[in-house]
Amino acid sequence: MKAQRFYRFVAVACIALLIAFASAIPAAEAGLKGKSVKVGVIVPLAGPAISWGQHSLLGAEIARDEINAAGGIGGIPLELIVEDTASKSDQAISLARKLAEQDKVLIILGPILSSACEMVFPVTNRMKIVAVSPTSAKPGVSAKNRPWAYRNNLTSDKTLGPALEKWVKDNNIKKAGIIYDSSDAVSTGEGAKVYPAFFKKFGVEIVDSLTVQKKDIDFSAHITRIKAKNPDGVALAAQAEQAANIVREMRRQGLNIPVITGVECANPLFIRTGKGDVEGVWTASASWAGNPDPKVKKFVTKFMKRKDGEKPNSGGFKSYDSIYIIKEIIEKYGVTNDPKDLSKDRDRLRNGWKNVKNFPGVSGLTTINEVGDGVSMPAILCVKSGQWVAAK
Repeated sequence: MKAQRFYRFVAVACIALLIAFASAIPAAEAGLKGKSVKVGVIVPLAGPAISWGQHSLLGAEIARDEINAAGGIGGIPLELIVEDTASKSDQAISLARKLAEQDKVLIILGPILSSACEMVFPVTNRMKIVAVSPTSAKPGVSAKNRPWAYRNNLTSDKTLGPALEKWVKDNNIKKAGIIYDSSDAVSTGEGAKVYPAFFKKFGVEIVDSLTVQKKDIDFSAHITRIKAKNPDGVALAAQAEQAANIVREMRRQGLNIPVITGVECANPLFIRTGKGDVEGVWTASASWAGNPDPKVKKFVTKFMKRKDGEKPNSGGFKSYDSIYIIKEIIEKYGVTNDPKDLSKDRDRLRNGWKNVKNFPGVSGLTTINEVGDGVSMPAILCVKSGQWVAAK
């Protein structure tokens, strides 16, 4: 009898230990629930921001395909549920609701534009689902929408500051003109706040500050007015095609002075639109397709193969990294992917994003700061022989 009681005690103890051990296994190792891990994606696939939308989506798709080829997350495939804003920021609100409430995604990658983020982030905050923009750069947008809003990107002031300092010094800029698109959120932030603040810091006189609108196609009067002020250089803030056309008008009028553009122009579309007229123009970016790092080269090669030889803008880099960060958080923070745990899983993802530190991605080491924005080293670029290269 004593022996039976002893063996019964040992059996019960072993079972208890097995249960405790099983409960300690991370969800990703134990295997997730469900048929797929659903990630919502909100991007513009039409309209003026199409390039940023296409590059961001393709970066996410490359990451998805790599992850699924390696066995998925916790043994099940990653699924991207994609919604198109067509560059209309107000449409992003209903799309975010659909993804969160109908599709029941774990997390949303997007929106792309800062103007869309300003509309969507308050909504996703109320729904308690993380929305991560890979490209939004207007300062303060994440900070106003804690704790569910994140941006895996540098804000435009942190990106442009080092570039502006070098541009001013290298080109001996004493007087500058500013032209910006007042109908675009990022461009307005750059033209009305970022440029003036840094020019003041670097002792540059602003001889004029002019605004354009997205719908504008004739910039001759703007350039005539700026030219009359005799600046040493011009700082532009507009989306890629519009900025390129402004530079072309400058060159047409013989205004061959140094130009620096905002973060939206760190894009192959700017060079393609501007052709030879944009040679020598400067910008800054959170990532750079010409980076010689082998990991970057591998990603760029894959991207170009799937995009007819076009190199990725920072949206492609940051979306790719964001998907891998999501995978890592799911694996580390006990996400179960069980429909009954949806709210808990979303909170686990929020906590994971809050704690991202030195994630080694194709855009460099990424850390998320206290206001939900990405922190990394920007690249200072200029156009040389029809390519964005490191400004020497």
